[in-house]
Amino acid sequence: MKAVHVFTLCAAATLLGSSLAHGQDTPAQPMLNDSYFDRARTAEQQQVSLITVDQTTFKAAYEKAGRPKLVMLVGEPFSDMVSDWHMQRRVSVNAQATGTEGTFVPESQSVQVGVEQRNYDSPRRSGMLTGAQWDEYQRGYQSTLMQYGVRLVNRAVAMRLLDSEIRAESKRNPQDDNQRLEMDMLRKHTNLLLEVMPYRENKLNFEPIGYQITMTSLEDATLLADDRVAIPQGLMEYRAGAGGYNLQRPRQVAGVTAQPGGYEVIEEELELWAEQGELAAQATIQMLYDRYL
Repeated sequence: MKAVHVFTLCAAATLLGSSLAHGQDTPAQPMLNDSYFDRARTAEQQQVSLITVDQTTFKAAYEKAGRPKLVMLVGEPFSDMVSDWHMQRRVSVNAQATGTEGTFVPESQSVQVGVEQRNYDSPRRSGMLTGAQWDEYQRGYQSTLMQYGVRLVNRAVAMRLLDSEIRAESKRNPQDDNQRLEMDMLRKHTNLLLEVMPYRENKLNFEPIGYQITMTSLEDATLLADDRVAIPQGLMEYRAGAGGYNLQRPRQVAGVTAQPGGYEVIEEELELWAEQGELAAQATIQMLYDRYL
């Protein structure tokens, strides 16, 4: 019985040595800790931002500076800044006088006073974008600035307010020189003038149109910033088309509508130009914080 026990121990030792000699499979390890495609997908999903200062810090600095007011010229330079609303007022008197020598009693008289003519011209914006695209761009630009508490001046309303004020106080027509009236409006209602002009961009992974932002102080005519902002290209994905697959901006499915030949998917396109306006506004806010506040 004792001999059998020794044999069993020897056999176990032999099997253990054989197992160690051949080696055992180690637990499976991931081939890559961080896949390249996972990193690329994560980078695409992250929202692009051109601003580093947070809202709380910016608002505190903006409040400390006295909450300066801004006028924006989106797509049009300052040299073209003439209000599309102006008026001409003319007074003409026509009379015919008859009578003997020494007396000039008018027989008929025609007096025309206060003739007003108002002309409306289309905005002189850059032709790189259409009017609808500029409106969408400006909407995204303005909404971002207002989120940070920036006070924006509506140029058209400010012009009419000053016009009404001059009429009430002096009873004169202030619209004879609308350029001078516009400058008076800027001096009264505005601290900063922002010009946002497009330019052609040829960088990889950037939108084909960038924006040059100029910031001028109306207190002392100091040029505070003149920078070009290259807008990063938005998220793209391959979509099937008539000629095969090509890169397009992703779209959101808004619904499905029944058609005679089946169902048609209703897609909502991303607001490309509003998105670009938001990014340019972020760059503007950073300029304000770095160079003015």
